[in-house]
Amino acid sequence: MNILFLCEGNAESWDAWSGICKSLVDQLRADGHTVEVGDVDLSGPDRWAAAAATVSRSRRRWGTRYHLGGVPFRLKSRRAGRCVASRRANIDVILQIGATFQVKGANGIPYCLCCDSNIRMAQYGSFTGYSDASPLTDSDLTAIERREIAVYRGAAAIFPLSERLRRSFVDDFALPAERVRAIYAGPNFVPGRVAAAGSAPPADRPPTALFVGLQFHRKGGDVLVESFRRVRARIPAARLLLAGIPVGYVQEPGITCLGQLDKNQPSGAAALADAYGSADVFVLPTRFEPFGIAFVEAMHFGLPCIGPRAWAVPEIIADGETGYTVPVDDVDALTDRLLLLLGNRAFARMMGEAGQERAGRLFTWPQVVRRMTETMTAVVGTNGRRV
Repeated sequence: MNILFLCEGNAESWDAWSGICKSLVDQLRADGHTVEVGDVDLSGPDRWAAAAATVSRSRRRWGTRYHLGGVPFRLKSRRAGRCVASRRANIDVILQIGATFQVKGANGIPYCLCCDSNIRMAQYGSFTGYSDASPLTDSDLTAIERREIAVYRGAAAIFPLSERLRRSFVDDFALPAERVRAIYAGPNFVPGRVAAAGSAPPADRPPTALFVGLQFHRKGGDVLVESFRRVRARIPAARLLLAGIPVGYVQEPGITCLGQLDKNQPSGAAALADAYGSADVFVLPTRFEPFGIAFVEAMHFGLPCIGPRAWAVPEIIADGETGYTVPVDDVDALTDRLLLLLGNRAFARMMGEAGQERAGRLFTWPQVVRRMTETMTAVVGTNGRRV
């Protein structure tokens, strides 16, 4: 197929959509498809116009309105239309990331959507204070929902990253179930970077937990630090690595902040892989998480995972088999599971190996893209375009 891949940002870098765009584009090309990428992100006068139209005294509300507001939506849609117009003769299908813009001028070319959330899921998470819905007014949310519905109804297929999100599209937006297929996600690393797991850690290495995330409080970093204090009281040699958190941000015994590790730089990608490879358990007690691709990465590295019993995380972690899910903000439960895994490395390795096997079955990019292209090929055939 000839695919036009549209997203906000450079789809060929690890920056767009936490690296998912690059992983999808790379795998689609590896599978023999021709993929051209288009960046609908705003720049120049468009960026200034969008910023002026969405301005707010609250920096967070301003940022969210800039991302989801009506004027930015129209400007990004116009950029998307230009991308389509310049390539129309060579496109079989359009693959769009998210519903923050609408493809215009496709003239019969079908488009499919890939999403990790929607505005209804954001509303369900607004009580956490960390979803996109949290800083918005009712009128903001109503307008966003109206725009999203139009995008969803026009799509030939929708690819949510989780079953939880698939149900939202069907139940909350009344979309036909046959047009919505959960595809999951794989690890956002260059192939070959994921280390082989299963080897026992060196006897002199302290029991180590790893956290990966750029947003410390949304990802539950403060809950983890409190829990780790209790862990250290029982296992004094334990250490906690915080990847993505500025060096020195947390200064407590046994805790090391590794800084933001940029996967676009070989040194950053290597340092992050080393962090996964040096840990005994991965822990991310996030308060709001549309999917949680870091859990998938940790599983590929053979780590047992601890995460929240919420959102899509229970679809990733098989509780009691590949790790544990715990209630959000439950320091006692989190501490109990950390002590169990850090205090018994053989048990942790067994769970990690089970997680690696599960990741190999469900969470790899070849499998994700196969799920997508099975549907996209049928869509292209139905529309009478070449494959």
